[in-house]
Amino acid sequence: MKAVKYYGPGHMELIDMAKPAAGPGQVVVKIMYCGICGTDVHAYSMPGIFDWELVPGHEAVGYVESIGEGVSGFLPGDRVAVGPPGDCGQCYSCNTGHPNTCSHAFPNTLGIGPGTQGAYSEYVLSKFPANELFKIPDAVSFEQAVLFDVMGVGLHAVRRSRLRVGDHAVVTGCGSIGLSVIQAVKMAGAGVLIAFDPLPSKRAVALKAGADYAFNPSDAQDVEKARAILSHAGGAQVSFEAAGHPASVSTCVDLTMAGGQVMLIGSDGRPYEMVTAALGPKEYDLKFSFTYTKEEIHILFELIAMGKLKTDIYTVEKAPLSRAVEKIQALASGTLEVARVLLSPEMDN
Repeated sequence: MKAVKYYGPGHMELIDMAKPAAGPGQVVVKIMYCGICGTDVHAYSMPGIFDWELVPGHEAVGYVESIGEGVSGFLPGDRVAVGPPGDCGQCYSCNTGHPNTCSHAFPNTLGIGPGTQGAYSEYVLSKFPANELFKIPDAVSFEQAVLFDVMGVGLHAVRRSRLRVGDHAVVTGCGSIGLSVIQAVKMAGAGVLIAFDPLPSKRAVALKAGADYAFNPSDAQDVEKARAILSHAGGAQVSFEAAGHPASVSTCVDLTMAGGQVMLIGSDGRPYEMVTAALGPKEYDLKFSFTYTKEEIHILFELIAMGKLKTDIYTVEKAPLSRAVEKIQALASGTLEVARVLLSPEMDN
């Protein structure tokens, strides 16, 4: 079968490899779509994200192709989303209600863990089907379901925050993650939501997603407009950093009220310089958010099926798997501006 392998920053190739076979307790999934994640683009652009070789791809949907002995709950032909392996049920994180930070999950996650074979491929092997395969409801299309990862990350961050009805919120970065945060923040009952992004096109989509204002973080006048809107409390009660950029973190910190919360969602390999003498007196609550839980994927699919979460605001471009490297290069250089490129092995046939 065809697959795309990552060898290091700036080095990815289309390769041939053996089609996986389902052993006991395992499931083979035929990939229909796999989204190119911002993490994959960052890994291609800079060191410090993946320091190992692998076949990327962790945002995938497809059909169950075959099942191994002892598998229950799935049948060939089932439509599924392929996510992280989830909780092992044995480590401290799992046993204290934080399965998304399971100490065993990250290295086993398809398309992220060292040496794993993700969904930039025609087929993937699920070794943990009970934890990493999610049935897609009939009312949710593949094109909607493949957004589960980006939308799940935003949903989890808002559920993890201390945002309350009527609070003012700031979201920096209006890419695919930022749009999911904006929708979840509005659903959670935010009073005023201000979005920031340097690109006019992304600011326009942020307004469609539910932001009350969309400003340019590089424009001093826009920043002052936001500050004036937030002046009652001296800033936002909660800010969400969704760009994965040090400057985006700074914007969040700058526009958060004393005693407010900054949710750090974006992944980035560059350091952020924090001056405690400046930030300490504000007594900020800096809180990290990572991926999502199995429960939240089910919640997400229900919200999409009921029309409570929009998927049509995400600009999508479909491309054959054979053009994966070309599309990642375009995303990394900024010459392609879409929320998600969906790689489709079927388009090569």
